[in-house]
Amino acid sequence: MYRKILVGFKETEQGRDALELGQILARANGAEMRVATVASDDGARLARLARSEAADLLVLGSTHRGPIGRVIPGATIAQALGEAACAVAVAPPGFAAPASEDSGWRPLSGDLEDVGMRVVGVGYDASPAAHEALQVAADLAVHNGAALRVCTVARKYAHIPGDGAGGRAPGVPAEADVLRDCLHRAIADLPAEARALPVFLRGIPVTELLRVAAEGVDLLVLGSRSGGPLRRALHGSVSGAVMLEAPCPVLISPSGVRAPHAVPA
Repeated sequence: MYRKILVGFKETEQGRDALELGQILARANGAEMRVATVASDDGARLARLARSEAADLLVLGSTHRGPIGRVIPGATIAQALGEAACAVAVAPPGFAAPASEDSGWRPLSGDLEDVGMRVVGVGYDASPAAHEALQVAADLAVHNGAALRVCTVARKYAHIPGDGAGGRAPGVPAEADVLRDCLHRAIADLPAEARALPVFLRGIPVTELLRVAAEGVDLLVLGSRSGGPLRRALHGSVSGAVMLEAPCPVLISPSGVRAPHAVPA
């Protein structure tokens, strides 16, 4: 759970998207929220401000989807994340716009019939970063009474590398079998209150995670590996690609940076 949330805001569509998501996540976490406006070309300064304010979650808005993915005007996501020492959540374009009947899935809708967080998704590949992201997602699900979908994607191969029968060495389990076992063990370790559902998929990880996000996930939590600034960890990664394309908010939880546990309400 997060205790202090910093929102990067300017009076623009993407600024309003970030503010809307920040308010939702503040309620979901029972957190303090602060709003900061910085020069349009200084996303790195926003990240440094998050560090100086001891924020454990930085919320940004994205103006469009694509290989760059801009946040507050004049600042790319890469700039804002370059010095981030906390988790980062990005609102998709148009997130603050009122939902309409023909707009498709509306993540974290605030209508009268359904307010708040219903389904939390998390990408899980059995790596240390993914395990930490799973714990963050489970905490959010339990705290908000939401269901948790734990999604593992096994890549499809034209043939499985190896020399034995079926394309792999005798007695060596296929990647899919290993990942499926890891997924079910991870689910078994979660509290029952998380209502965790294992989702095992085959295909391209980015494509499959985006499809899951479009099918009814309010918030998608992804991990990022350690070993340098979050900007470098996201470059060319599954998490970075999903963050730029997802139709729902995405929360990136850097490896080694855990939000403090809140006292249960």
